[in-house]
Amino acid sequence: MKSTSLMTIAAAAAVLCSSDAKKDKEEDVEIVDVSSEKLDTFTDPTYWPTYAPTASEDEDEDEPSTPEGFLGNDLIEVPELGIRIDSSLTATQIAKAGQKVQLKNGKSTISWHNWMDGATAIALPNGNHVYVSNAEDDDGKGGVYGLYFDKEGKPYDYKQLLSGTTWNCSGGKTPWNTWISCEEHSSGQCWEIDPNPSSDYHHTPQQTVLGGKDGGNYEAVAVQNSKSSDGPTFFVTEDRSNGALRRVETSCRGWNALKVGGCSSKTTYLRFLDNQRFEWTSDENLGRQSASKNYPNTEGITYHDGKLSFISKAWYVMYTLDFDSMTWTKERTGRGKLIGEGSFFGQPDGVINGYNQRYMYFTEEDWNGNGMYARDEWGNYFTVFEAISGQYVGDETVGIA
Repeated sequence: MKSTSLMTIAAAAAVLCSSDAKKDKEEDVEIVDVSSEKLDTFTDPTYWPTYAPTASEDEDEDEPSTPEGFLGNDLIEVPELGIRIDSSLTATQIAKAGQKVQLKNGKSTISWHNWMDGATAIALPNGNHVYVSNAEDDDGKGGVYGLYFDKEGKPYDYKQLLSGTTWNCSGGKTPWNTWISCEEHSSGQCWEIDPNPSSDYHHTPQQTVLGGKDGGNYEAVAVQNSKSSDGPTFFVTEDRSNGALRRVETSCRGWNALKVGGCSSKTTYLRFLDNQRFEWTSDENLGRQSASKNYPNTEGITYHDGKLSFISKAWYVMYTLDFDSMTWTKERTGRGKLIGEGSFFGQPDGVINGYNQRYMYFTEEDWNGNGMYARDEWGNYFTVFEAISGQYVGDETVGIA
């Protein structure tokens, strides 16, 4: 049997656990709400993670310390959920795969979907918000679902937003509050869904230009939304040994920006030139050669302030591209850098920046259990929660938002 947990953290961040075991097993999926005022709510200046030692103007200046007791120093067990969680957090189950969701005015009309994976939280114009979640099922049984919350955080609706797709893995949120859901198979595509019920596009999801003509084993999407450009730039990872990270520059904003046959766009591919420099090439073969040699099987990806960070799950490595200097760096995730209790030894999967950018959050795939971890601006890692020993064996945490 497979078990799973979703958790919302601080300002609508969310996590779920989902097994990577294939679809011949019964699935037992829990969704849990987690809250704390400590997660990403600090008011001091925001810092971006430093990937190499930074020289200080004052050599005697002490390195800032992490707030005492913030994360991972004291984990407590929540046996009914099968997790150990930081003592400053609380967790509550709110849904379970195969069962109807308890809404504030009764049960949902359909059961919570199986094989959850990538997700996001999107604010709606009326002040409500929706948790959008992929279903990584096979043979056209995948898709996207939305769990809608009112202003008080109470769920009031749950419905399917995209159907007929296969192996919907992860994706990303656009600047205009739609969700890109990417299929992970040889001819997979990336689909755009508008979860806003009052939108003209709510009932008409569309295939986007992100997957190209032939498609691929796509994973996650990040966005560089520069006000000085005609349209945002999208970055897409591909979980193949030669899956080139692709950059898609658009020429407009809104629903037509990614529409096939809509506004014009340009696709290029990441190529490492040496152990420090990189470029974007229009030659897909060069991009795939570079991926095979330098950054295979990419998954989670996130952008902030001129830096793009993405995960090579197979190599347990996070890469960061600095767009100002056109240089790249890498670091091994978790191992030997975890402060306090817990163990981040599994494969890193999803990654996002926190609400105020001070922390990065990671999900994990580990056949001996799995968890969610935070990384501060000095490269230290902390446990947010993880499975109790012997629980969720063969699973992964997913759906962080």
